Amino acid sequence: MSVYTDVLLEAAFQAYGAGRASEAEAILPMVIGQCGNDGHALYFLGHLYYLQGRLDDAGWALTRALGINPNQARAHNDLGETLRARGRNEDALAHLERAIVLEPSLAHAYGNLAAVLVALDRPQDALRWSQESLHRATDKAVAHCDLGSVFGRLGRTREAIRQYDLALELQPGNPRAHYFRSLMRLTLGLMPDAWAEHEARLALPASLSGARGFAETRWTGQEDLAGRTILLHAEQGLGDTIQFVRYVPLVAARGATVLVEVQRGLRALCATIPGAARVFEAGDPLPRFDLHCPLMSLPAAFGTDLGSIPASVPYLPVDASIHADWSRTLGPWRKMRVGLAWSGSAQHAADRNRSASLEVLAPLLNRSDIDCHVIQRDVREADRQAMTKFPYLRDHSAGLTDFSQTAALVASMDLVIAVDTAVAHLAGILNVPTWVMLAHSADWRWMRDRDDSPWYPSLRLFRQKQRGDWASVIEQVCANLDQWAVRRG
Repeated sequence: MSVYTDVLLEAAFQAYGAGRASEAEAILPMVIGQCGNDGHALYFLGHLYYLQGRLDDAGWALTRALGINPNQARAHNDLGETLRARGRNEDALAHLERAIVLEPSLAHAYGNLAAVLVALDRPQDALRWSQESLHRATDKAVAHCDLGSVFGRLGRTREAIRQYDLALELQPGNPRAHYFRSLMRLTLGLMPDAWAEHEARLALPASLSGARGFAETRWTGQEDLAGRTILLHAEQGLGDTIQFVRYVPLVAARGATVLVEVQRGLRALCATIPGAARVFEAGDPLPRFDLHCPLMSLPAAFGTDLGSIPASVPYLPVDASIHADWSRTLGPWRKMRVGLAWSGSAQHAADRNRSASLEVLAPLLNRSDIDCHVIQRDVREADRQAMTKFPYLRDHSAGLTDFSQTAALVASMDLVIAVDTAVAHLAGILNVPTWVMLAHSADWRWMRDRDDSPWYPSLRLFRQKQRGDWASVIEQVCANLDQWAVRRG
């Protein structure tokens, strides 16, 4: 490097250290332009890109930096984090492991490695690295949160809560610790206090929480609604929306005009929910309103506990004409109709944990006493190829253009067997008998050590005995199906 590029690089460091990251970012391309083979300048630029969420740019700069000098531990760490943020966890794993080998004192790399292993559904492996991260970390509150996350995925709920407690002793206002502790407390049914703490998610970055920014006042349950207009809006996944729109009639009963905004594909299904004046899809222009509330804040607003969950179902009616169309498609009833949904969105953070492959269902698909029907819209290529092994499985995925179509098909089933996806919630709100196959460390809403759900009276839960053990779940399902079919006649 020349004296000029040395001066530029030092100026970039000074600007970054003074909190002027945009100035540093403007200087670094000049350094790289003058000396294109400077791996450190490329790493620095990639680091800045990563902090801004510019993942493609970060990946380019960090990959180029490592091409010049493959022994930069911090570049490996940042590239690992960049790849993790893009869902490329297997690729991220190698870089984070390399970062630790190159610089064993790089404390945050241990926590990052643990997070990747959790994403790969290897929480037992992650435990070692998360504990090492806590030992080495300067920011103990973050490390306690990371360890709490690992314990949560291992199903060690009370140990997870203890880690969040320790984080909050160090940083009482830490929203991440409050939010994730609330999920663990909800898992144990510790309502309504857990719902109040669950509101901490709204203080997290929008990219993590899905929270919306509105100028209007957020309704907390205390403000008078009589004669006012309130917008209730979706916040996270499709299943969350289906689960929590049950509160719409309760809000309307307080005298409000209720507007509801849901994700695309849900409007037709939600249009007839009692109490909703109008239903919009995300991106639609919205009329004026006085107050707003995320759907997932409604349990806190109503002080919900286990005994007051509004669980009167069905609360979304099926479109009669669509149901009639599906009846014609299905034809005369011959055997018990079983609807199957074995996988959800591949983009879901916990998809590796919650979804199964079609071939896992072979003991069901090979039965001669039931008719099996695909009731999920998205079928992965490997599963579509596997369908050729099960010629009697009826695939309806192409006709499921929105959730009103899925609802009508689900309502035509005698029994639904599903993993933890929006289809399970949909079957629950329609009061269709539904058996939900749950991973060993299931989502908070299914709680712990129970085979029923206070949210959905028609649901029965079948849990993995060990992580990844879908075979035992299918064995339980088949054994209970024998008895259930006899009872149902």
